[in-house]
Amino acid sequence: MEIHNPSRHSFRHRTQGSVLIIVMWVSLGLVSVTLYFAHSMYFEFKAAGNVYEGHQAQQAIDGALRYATYLLANLEEPGTLPEVDTYVAEQALIGEATFWYIGRGQESSIAATPVFSLVDEGSKLNLNLATQEMLEYLPNMSADFAAAIVDWRDEDDEVSENGAEGDAYGRLNPPRQIKNAPFDTVDELMLVYGADPLLVYGEDANYNGILDSNENDGDTSPPADNANGSLDFGLVEYVTVYGKVPQEDEGEQNSDNANESGEETLQVNVNTASEAVLSVLPGMDTSKAQQLVSYRATQGPLGADIEWINQALDDGDLTQAQEYFTGVSYQYTIDVAAVGKNGKGFRRTQFVVDTAGEEPVVIYRKDLDRQGWALGQNLRQELNQFMQQQRQR
Repeated sequence: MEIHNPSRHSFRHRTQGSVLIIVMWVSLGLVSVTLYFAHSMYFEFKAAGNVYEGHQAQQAIDGALRYATYLLANLEEPGTLPEVDTYVAEQALIGEATFWYIGRGQESSIAATPVFSLVDEGSKLNLNLATQEMLEYLPNMSADFAAAIVDWRDEDDEVSENGAEGDAYGRLNPPRQIKNAPFDTVDELMLVYGADPLLVYGEDANYNGILDSNENDGDTSPPADNANGSLDFGLVEYVTVYGKVPQEDEGEQNSDNANESGEETLQVNVNTASEAVLSVLPGMDTSKAQQLVSYRATQGPLGADIEWINQALDDGDLTQAQEYFTGVSYQYTIDVAAVGKNGKGFRRTQFVVDTAGEEPVVIYRKDLDRQGWALGQNLRQELNQFMQQQRQR
C-alpha cells in the first residue's frame, strides 16, 4: 500500500520552480551578453569601416599628388599655372575614394563653396624678401608686427623701429630665442614677437577660403570671430616663403630675381596675384591693383606673358612696380582633401611642390586632418544624401 506524502510533492515542485527561475536568469544573462557583444562588434565593424575608408582617402591623396606632379611636369609652357579646365580638380575618383584640390579664389569673403584648383605660391608676397613697408600694407598688419618680422629674419641684433630683437624674446614667458635667419615656413610667423592666431590665421580656421558656420558664430566655437557674415583672412593668405624663378628664365621675363649685386629680389606673379598682394608693391595702390585684376579677368589664358599690364595701366603707373612683376612661377601648393567610400574617412594633406628642376619635388608637407571638414556645407549635404540613397538600395 503506497503512502501519499504531500510534503514531498511540494518540495519537488519548489525545486523544479527554482531550477526554472535559474534557467531563465541564465538564459537572460546569456542573451544580454550576446547583445552586448553584438553591440560591441557592431561598433567595431563601424570603426573598422571608418579606418578602411580613411586608408582609401589617404591612398586617394597619394594618387592626387602623383596626378598633380604629372600635370606640372608636362606643362606646355613651364612656369605657368595650368588652367583649371585642363585637369580634374574636384570630385575626382580613385577607386572607391574621391578627392578635391582645395584652391583659393580672389579673396571672396562670403563664398560658401571652395574654389577647386592648384595654388600658385608665386602669387604671394615672399616673407623673406618683402620690405617692412610692403608688409605694413598687408590687410590687418600692424607696424609693430611688420618690424618684428624683419627683425626675426635678419642676421643682426639691431632693433628696427617698432621691432623686436633678442631682449624682447627673453622677456617672454617662457622665454625663447630669436631666429635671426630666413623663415622656413609661413607657420613660423606664430613664433614672431607679437604674433596672434587671429592676425596670422584670421577667421579661416580650416584654411579653405570660405566662411564656414563656426567662423561666423562669435565666441560660440573656435575660432573667435566677429560674426559679421564675412570672412576675415589672416596673413597666411597673402605670404609665402617660396617663389624663386630659375636663373635662365629671369632675363626672358624681364623681371630679374637678382639685382646687380647678385642679391635675390622680390617677384610676384602678376597673372595670379590677388588685389591685396599687388597693392603693397612699390608704385602700386588699391586702385591700380583693382585695375590689373579686373583687366586680366577679361583676358584668355595668360601663360607667361605680362605685356597685358601695359594695356591695363599707363606706362607711367608701372615705372616702380614693373621690376617686381613676373609671369612665371615654379612653386605650387597642392592642397588635397579626400573621402573614402560613402563619403567617410575624411583626410586632407597640403603639399608644396617645386618644379624648377628636372622633375617636380615635394619641398613641404602638412597634414590638415585636424582642421576639420573643409569642403563646405553644401558638399557635405550632397554626400549625406548620396549615402542615404546607397543604404536604400
